[in-house]
Amino acid sequence: MRDAEVERTLARIANPVFRAAGLNPASVHVYIVNDRELNAFVAGGQNIFLFTGLLARLETIDQLRAVIAHETGHITGGHQARRDQAMKGARGMALIGMIGAAAATAGGSPTAGIAIASSSRQAAERSMLAHNRAEEASADQAGIRYMAAAGSDPAAMLEVLDLFRGQEALMPSRMDPYALTHPLWSERIALLEQKTAALPHGDGPSPEDVYWHDRMVAKITGFLGRPSEVARRYPAGDGSEAATLARAIAAHRRPDPARAAALADTLIAARPEDAYYHELKGQFLLESGQAGGAVAAYREAVALAPDEPLILAGLGRALLNLEDGAADAEARAVLTRSAALDKANAGVYRDLALAEARLGDEGAASLATAERFVLEGRFADAERHAARAAGLLPAGSPGWLQAQDVITVARRAQK
Repeated sequence: MRDAEVERTLARIANPVFRAAGLNPASVHVYIVNDRELNAFVAGGQNIFLFTGLLARLETIDQLRAVIAHETGHITGGHQARRDQAMKGARGMALIGMIGAAAATAGGSPTAGIAIASSSRQAAERSMLAHNRAEEASADQAGIRYMAAAGSDPAAMLEVLDLFRGQEALMPSRMDPYALTHPLWSERIALLEQKTAALPHGDGPSPEDVYWHDRMVAKITGFLGRPSEVARRYPAGDGSEAATLARAIAAHRRPDPARAAALADTLIAARPEDAYYHELKGQFLLESGQAGGAVAAYREAVALAPDEPLILAGLGRALLNLEDGAADAEARAVLTRSAALDKANAGVYRDLALAEARLGDEGAASLATAERFVLEGRFADAERHAARAAGLLPAGSPGWLQAQDVITVARRAQK
């Protein structure tokens, strides 16, 4: 799942832990898995995967930091090396593609990422990402040290484990995936209780961090939760900004475009300089068939956050929906900039291909389509479109050279 605001919030929460662990935050990549299950794992190098179900369930920033700190402990402990070796025999599993995309994106390659989704992902996680007791204990000890060094409460790790107490008495099919991939046992909890008692418990997260965390949870709940979940979590008497945000998204999903727009305007009136609220309004309008209003909202968002690739992508998509020649030319420029800032967004390449085709540049359209197919793991299609692009683009031009790179990557992936 991609969302500019959620990704920014996770960086605010995670980066102090990474720095405490001696890692460069820019070298650790956090990916959001759109799944209601409770789970998190590390794979493919310095890549942490957090499930939306877990993000919505954890109640505090320190609980989320505890999960991130624990997974960081697996990174610094080198625990993923064993599992990465096991993955070599399971290339048909969707998880492998996702991890490949993470590793390729971390390397900055626009043509080497893979993003595949299939029903086999859950089996892949549970069979290959399970940690043994020694690894769990090591990650625990490292994680609580990182928590303390980051000024957070290491006892939050015990709060997270409390969510899964008693899980090991259940049948595996009924257990939360986190309990399966991160096994619990009494000695582990006892050791954590002993160690956390001796560490400083910090001053707690800043009010600003709490504010952004509340917004993240509201956004995930609004977009991915059932209407009953939104009503239960944000009852009628809750007048908070987070509640308004969740209700606005729920109204958009219902759909009730008038109420969604009114609530979005309420949020913007409270925070007119907030790029993410203007982006949200743009999304509401675009998905309601109001492309002109969406373009105006996205322009406001881009003016406030000019280097945010996902917001640029939204503006480009809205411009394409105007179906106007001048708008198509602007969309091409906007989408090209978005792709330069974020080389792993398949949707941007899809929209860029449409813009290029409308403007009559079939070679560039084929190249963008080829890059999209590589990101989606459709390598035969990627090779075919890259070959077409190479035949249409001037030999030796940057686009022609890029097409050659795509052909090479696609052929290697199909062996």
